Amino acid sequence: MIPIRPLAFAAAALLFSAAVPAAQAAEPVLTPHRGVYDLSLDGRRATRGIDTARGRILFETNGNLCEGYTTSFRQVVELVVNGNQVVMDVRTANFEEGDGTGFRFTSRSTENGAPRDETDGNATRAAGTIRIAVTKPRPVNSEIDGQTIFPTEHLRRIIDAARAGQSILEVKVYDGAETGEKLYNATAVIGRRIEPGAGSTIEAAARDPRLMSLARWPVTISYFEAGKESATPAYSIAFELYENGVSRQLVVNYGEFSLRGTLTKIDWLTENPCSR
Repeated sequence: MIPIRPLAFAAAALLFSAAVPAAQAAEPVLTPHRGVYDLSLDGRRATRGIDTARGRILFETNGNLCEGYTTSFRQVVELVVNGNQVVMDVRTANFEEGDGTGFRFTSRSTENGAPRDETDGNATRAAGTIRIAVTKPRPVNSEIDGQTIFPTEHLRRIIDAARAGQSILEVKVYDGAETGEKLYNATAVIGRRIEPGAGSTIEAAARDPRLMSLARWPVTISYFEAGKESATPAYSIAFELYENGVSRQLVVNYGEFSLRGTLTKIDWLTENPCSR
């Protein structure tokens, strides 16, 4: 099976304890939005057995620290593998408590229209640990390290670190992906700040005034499966990250091949005030 795994846009991070300059002290506010990304095979990297690839991602995020965060995601990829066409369709929906105490997740995937994988479960933080309860694909109850964080908190921590000038962030992340049983050690490498409006080859969707007024950073996140000794990540993601949580210029490396994602449309959703 070609490992088409959902992008973790809202992904990675340890508690950030370094001093933050006064001008950057405010917590990052993630802007509710819906983004569309067109996918293509990354021709700059070697591929094994993949003739062509194209697809699309629809990503939507809503909420705030007071209400919690909802995210929905659909990724459809059409591959030609050794001359055979394979269409993978992955859909996920998550809810994450704003204070990090709970996380609910569900995902469905098909291959060439036939049902393939289905995952449902939740994670609850209590008494210094995180308790995992998975109902699909099979019942599993377990506990993981209480220092682990969930995807939206990971994104907020990366933005915090970027604004403070931090270049590396290492953290345990749980996102309920695949069978809901895996924990990842995530290493984020954060590049130099790109000033608002900088860049001569910005795609039309990213020239939206609300993005052009914000700084952004190049970020690469490598995910290593916890408990396995390997110098090679299970997968990695590179992108440019804006201060409000929007991403552009995606590159997802699955090992055997990589996909590039270009932001083609962005819609801003209703923002609700949060005094927290």
